[in-house]
Amino acid sequence: MIAYFDCFSGISGDMTLGALIDLGVDVTWLSDTLSNMPLHDFQLSVSSVFCNGIQAKSVDVVIKNSATRRNYADIISLIEKSSLSADVKKKALPYLRK
Repeated sequence: MIAYFDCFSGISGDMTLGALIDLGVDVTWLSDTLSNMPLHDFQLSVSSVFCNGIQAKSVDVVIKNSATRRNYADIISLIEKSSLSADVKKKALPYLRK
């Protein structure tokens, strides 16, 4: 399945997650998949919102320990050290290294 985004003014990570969940991606599956990353103590909070007559999903990533700060190199390292499949890493990392 392929999804095309027409983001004439940009899109944020939470907006992308909300769109995918609204399309049918299971929140439990998404949370379990994100748990393959060496990240801990987070929870996805999903709710329906209405803005100017348009319904959407709002996604918040709730972090218990918000004192952790990560830079670009830390994010690359998290992906490399994760238990995500080699195929997922192969596809994701080149986009981050541009």
